[in-house]
Parts: sequence; structure tokens; C-alpha cells
Amino acid sequence: MNTSSFIHFLLKHFKIEYTKHERSGIYGFIQVLMAYNSNKIEGSTLTEEQTASLFDTGVLPKSEDYYRAKDVEEMNGHFLMFNKMLDTLDLELTEELIKAFHYELKSGVFEDRANGYAIGDYKKRPNMIGIYETVLPSQVSDEISQLLAWYNNQDISLEILAEFHARYESIHPFQDGNVPLRYQQQIVA
Repeated sequence: MNTSSFIHFLLKHFKIEYTKHERSGIYGFIQVLMAYNSNKIEGSTLTEEQTASLFDTGVLPKSEDYYRAKDVEEMNGHFLMFNKMLDTLDLELTEELIKAFHYELKSGVFEDRANGYAIGDYKKRPNMIGIYETVLPSQVSDEISQLLAWYNNQDISLEILAEFHARYESIHPFQDGNVPLRYQQQIVA
């Protein structure tokens, strides 16, 4: 089986298991694996076992430790976003679709709503990744449009996906708590 055939086979099974609410196959495995690893990068304290329990049953195992509400909310949002991705696999990647993914990911996260983040819309305040400043809010739509024009004219490969991700992260189109120091005073005022 060549790579293209394997990908087609895998996507077909994702959709079948998702539609049938089958959580014990490849769909469930990838949901848990991707949600756990993606959220761990963002600082989630949930374990892979806890992530699996949340996905499988909607309940976290009893623990002597505490659970952070944001971790649970973001994990559930990741599950919803993954489902949205499966529902839209055949669509071209657009700004509206990227915003829809963000809405699924963040609409249930109380902390982000309480901080006034634009859920399902581009950032309203400058942000950064580590020590690197990203594109200003006023430039996000233009930068994303340029990125999508480039991406949608590529033959998709692992290299193209990696480049897309790096360019997307340098734009960092959605809000998070990483505000550059030079803008913090403006936000407080």
C-alpha cells in the first residue's frame, strides 16, 4: 500500500468511527494522542490516562490531586476541534475555517472568555511566542490571506505542512496571554 492509499484508508476509518461514535479504534487513539500532546505543549497538567478518560467517558478519574478547569475545558475543546476538522476535510483551508476551528477549540474556556479574548476571531492585542513578537493585530488578516494563497497552491507534503506551521506560528493570529512588555502598559491604561 502506497502513502496516498494509506492516507485515504486512514481518513475513511476516521470518518466511519467518528460517525458511529466508536472511540476504541484509530479515531479514539488519535483524538487522545493529539489532544494530550498538543495541550501538554501549552502547559496542561492532565496525563495521557486522564485525557483518555475524559474522551472516553467525559469523567476524570478520582485523584488526590486537583484538576485545573482550563485544562479540562481546553481538552474538551480540542476534541471538538478535531471533529470539526473531520467534518471539513474536503473543504479548502480558508480564514473562515481557521476561525471556526479556533471557536471549537476555545468557546468553552472560561479563562479566555473572562480575559476578553476574541473567540473564533483574530487577536485584538499584540502577542508573542517566547521572546519573539508576532504580527500585529491589524496585519493578521492580510498575512493569513497571503499564507493561505501560498498554501492552497502547493502540492501538500510534510515539508509544506511544516513550513505552513512555522509561518502560521510567526503570525500567531489568535490571542493568548503572552503580551510583549512594551504593550502591557497600553492594555492596563
